[in-house]
Amino acid sequence: MQTTKRIALITTWFPPQESVATNRMLAFAEFLSERFEVEVFCLAKEEKSIDWKPNIKVHYSASNEIFERLQDKTSDGAILHKMKVGTRIILSRVIPNPLVKWQKSTLSKLKQIHSKNNFDFIISSYSPQEAHLVAIDFKKEYSKIPWIADMRDEMAANPYLDSNTKNRLLAIEKEVNLYADALTTVSEPILLDFKKSMPNIRFFEEIRNGFNHDFKRDLTLNSTNKTFTLGYFGTFYGKRKPTILLEALKQLTAENAAFDFQLEIIGAHQNFTIPSEIASKIKMHSPLAYKEAIAKMATMDANIQIHPKSEQKGIFTGKLFDYISVQKPVLAFVDTEDVAAQLIQDFNCGYVADFSDLEANKKVILEAFNDWKMNQIKFATNEQVQSLHRRNQVENLTKLIEKLIA
Repeated sequence: MQTTKRIALITTWFPPQESVATNRMLAFAEFLSERFEVEVFCLAKEEKSIDWKPNIKVHYSASNEIFERLQDKTSDGAILHKMKVGTRIILSRVIPNPLVKWQKSTLSKLKQIHSKNNFDFIISSYSPQEAHLVAIDFKKEYSKIPWIADMRDEMAANPYLDSNTKNRLLAIEKEVNLYADALTTVSEPILLDFKKSMPNIRFFEEIRNGFNHDFKRDLTLNSTNKTFTLGYFGTFYGKRKPTILLEALKQLTAENAAFDFQLEIIGAHQNFTIPSEIASKIKMHSPLAYKEAIAKMATMDANIQIHPKSEQKGIFTGKLFDYISVQKPVLAFVDTEDVAAQLIQDFNCGYVADFSDLEANKKVILEAFNDWKMNQIKFATNEQVQSLHRRNQVENLTKLIEKLIA
């Protein structure tokens, strides 16, 4: 007699693919597998099924090669990233359902496996839309199996969509509203928007992205540097550029003889201009593997988050959780009215300034510098840090699942 409940996780994002979305799905699979049998239905270059880890099977289905090549990777530079995004946008307007081959193959495998060994639950994660389309078609045939629609981003509410894409996603949202039993997403503002647009869904839950490592900084040791050292990890693209930050650092250096700094930028291409006055204080580094990046963050005197203000609300960015996890101050140049700023303020673990406000940038940098000189370091408590671990976030998902299958 089967005692362990079985879950089907439908997503295009899973190793060996690399992305923030992959990290979320990986955490879902790994931590859910401690209590359930998990079978992942995802995207790859070839059709195959493997026993991936204890209690986790992975079923890969292929799609058209051109779309596989357009998937984002963490190693993509800014230019390649923009080219992929632009090409995907153009193709999506010409081909509204680009992963239809993967969708059909995945639905067929899902139904075939279910007919032999029933699933007790399904989870699908957007984007892309095809993951939810698989779940909708499955749910139409097996209406009693609970379904969680996971939303990593907005769907039709995304302010940057063209009208055709928006209307197509509105139609999918209507079906999600009809068939999904619960909806999860990455932040409260996005969750509240979905509550308004999907009134038929019974349960909603915020499942943040969080961090997923076991690194712990020894808080009894003095880990400050001889020179005030700032770290930035990740890429720069679009409006997310360090132009205002660098101008603030240049002006502070000129205005204050006591102010000195070093900025280490890890993983970014230099698609921005460094003022000659501070060029010697800035070092560019190649990307690091995740665990190496975490260890490097812990050696900084403060880590920098940059995200320009936009119409979208509910944006944490994945790096914020990693920054908080190493218990070093966060210097955040962001939308001061969004969730990232609120989290830093709630945890009292850093300094927040409006991304586009030069004087505000200078003020918080100098505040952080003066605190560093006085060895008054702001960082999150152990309890606050652990609340952001992906394990704890997925525990909330587990509780939701158990509520639905009780």
